[in-house]
Amino acid sequence: MRRIIPLLLICWLTISAGQAQPVLRIDSLPAKGILLDKGWKWQAGDNPAWATPEFDDSSWESIDPTKDFYDLPEVKESGLGWFRLRLSVVQALANEPLVVMVSQMGASEIYLNGKQIYRFGQVSSDQDKVQTYNPLGQPMALPLSTGTEQVLAVRFSFKKSLPQFRYGERTNPLLIIRLNKTNQETASFFASKLEPLLADFIKLGFFLLLTILHLGLYWHAPKRKANLYFLLFAASMLFTRILYVIALLTTSVDLRFYLLATVLSLYGLPLLCSLAAIYALFNIPKGLIFWLVITVCLVYTPLPFFIYEVSIWFLPIAIHIDSARVALVAVLKKKQGAWFIATGALIYVISRSLGTLTYMGYVPQGPYRVYTHLFMNVAYLSIPVAMSLFLSLEFAWAYRQLSLKLQEVEDLSAKTLVQEQEKQQLLAQQNETLEQKVTERTTQLQQSLDTLKATQNQLIQKEKMASLGELTAGIAHEIQNPLNFVNNFAEVSVEMADELQQSVEVGDLAAVTDLSAELKENMSYIVDNGKRAAAIVRSMLEHSRSSSGERRPTNLNELADEYLKLAYHGMRAQDPDFQVRLCTQFDDELKPVTLAPQDMGRVLLNLYNNAFYAVRQKQRQIPKMVAGTGEEAESDYQPIVWVSTQQVNGYFELRVKDNGTGIPEEIISKIYQPFFTTKPTGQGTGLGLSLSYDIVTKGHGGEMALESEVGAGSTFTVKIPG
Repeated sequence: MRRIIPLLLICWLTISAGQAQPVLRIDSLPAKGILLDKGWKWQAGDNPAWATPEFDDSSWESIDPTKDFYDLPEVKESGLGWFRLRLSVVQALANEPLVVMVSQMGASEIYLNGKQIYRFGQVSSDQDKVQTYNPLGQPMALPLSTGTEQVLAVRFSFKKSLPQFRYGERTNPLLIIRLNKTNQETASFFASKLEPLLADFIKLGFFLLLTILHLGLYWHAPKRKANLYFLLFAASMLFTRILYVIALLTTSVDLRFYLLATVLSLYGLPLLCSLAAIYALFNIPKGLIFWLVITVCLVYTPLPFFIYEVSIWFLPIAIHIDSARVALVAVLKKKQGAWFIATGALIYVISRSLGTLTYMGYVPQGPYRVYTHLFMNVAYLSIPVAMSLFLSLEFAWAYRQLSLKLQEVEDLSAKTLVQEQEKQQLLAQQNETLEQKVTERTTQLQQSLDTLKATQNQLIQKEKMASLGELTAGIAHEIQNPLNFVNNFAEVSVEMADELQQSVEVGDLAAVTDLSAELKENMSYIVDNGKRAAAIVRSMLEHSRSSSGERRPTNLNELADEYLKLAYHGMRAQDPDFQVRLCTQFDDELKPVTLAPQDMGRVLLNLYNNAFYAVRQKQRQIPKMVAGTGEEAESDYQPIVWVSTQQVNGYFELRVKDNGTGIPEEIISKIYQPFFTTKPTGQGTGLGLSLSYDIVTKGHGGEMALESEVGAGSTFTVKIPG
């Protein structure tokens, strides 16, 4: 009996030792807390008793739940099971308020010593009923009991049908539980988890500004393909960044994976848009390399939904290398501004290489891989910033072109004035020669008539050039104003572009945002004033160009309004005190009429100039007498010119009416004769109405009529067949 008792005692101790449960001892907590990644047990299935501290889990499988779920096949295959962890906390820590921070890929119920303390989502063995939820590491109180040994149990399930994948540093830890104190250190740690999102929010703001900028550029110049590609690039980058930020902040695991899969599948779209923009910008033909890159992107698009290990590093590298190649080709072809894009591509290659080296550990890292993020973000933004700087300088180049155009206009004006003088001298000489030859040599009458005909053709052309001279004198100052605006804002934009580049290099993000907003505002001023000057120059050049007689559908309302403004500016240049009220009554439903716009513009210009001359003469002729004094006072006469359009009986009808001096009845029949004029010598050639009548009747098969009353005004009616 004495031998049996010691033997039984030894067996009992052996069995007790075999049943001892491993316990994770926590003696202290560092500033960032402790990651609970050791001592866990796992069992597939579901049993409420597994949450109790008394349950024996010695036969369960040891597991590290913080690993990527793809590396935990035992959990992946089951879909539902329990984690258990026995931990021992020293009394000093047990008396302090502690928190747990949970991040997970499924749904869970967390038990402490058999009592449920938290539930995240809906745990179920039925995959259709599982509702995933990720607390994103939010600190939550951990009510430890007074005992030193605690049992933490987690009932866990996840959806197998999600498009799960991982790429780069973005892995998928199954379950992360971190233990820490409730103090400022915990708050700092929680804030530090959001620190990597700062770069994403900066990118979001940057591409929002780019989208607005390129939308404005495309709105003003939609025919330029590069503007459309730039807009698609900025908008798609903004869209994918929004999806990415939402994915990082959402608590739904389902939504997170679907959003991230969408972002990855669209990863190559904005890059392709930027590549197409560079091709269109420098007018480089798309070759085999371009279509090969597109094919690779199309093949890659669905992969995030089907492949777990996703590699995306080759897409930006391939696209940006081709961008650099196209930029270098443009530089070799001496395309204006190509070196900007080439520099941006070079910065991308250098920054991407340094970022890769730091990520692989060849360069020491700071907290949160600060050097890697720095180099990668510089590479990420290098080409977009280069494109924005290029567009800024493009406006400066446009200003230089406008300056050259202004010089051409000034030279043309000087030549026109010389030709006008030559025309007057030639006209006097030919008239004198004609009179002498008629009286002295009647036998040479036919030769004289031929000479006169040739001379008249020259005078007609010189009359056209003289009208341009009159317009030039009147609106040259109108061109100078927008050019001054373009000059000033372009110079400021260049300086701001330099400051923007310096701010990007030093990482001053606030300055980058402010400068981008100011730069955008400057660009809008430059576009508006540039268009204003371009419209004036275009109208002048259109008027000076020899007419080809080509007819095309034309908006008669816009043509009449444009030449009305040009004629008014010309009259104001001759007489700065001249004032007239312009009244337009355009038929909004008027259809386009087929005519030669240049020729019809000359008709309108002659009619408007005659109307302005008539009201100005009347204003000078009818002073108002002060009653009882016999002295003159200011006239209450108000000069008015009416312009109207309508469609009547198959004809497009345009009327120009004034309340000027009117035309005497005895000379109405002579107004269409060449060289007949009622203006003083040197103020008119008598060819304006003659040319206008020929353009309307012979050139367009229309009609031209006049109604006039002396002292009441005149009305010219032009009818063009529809």
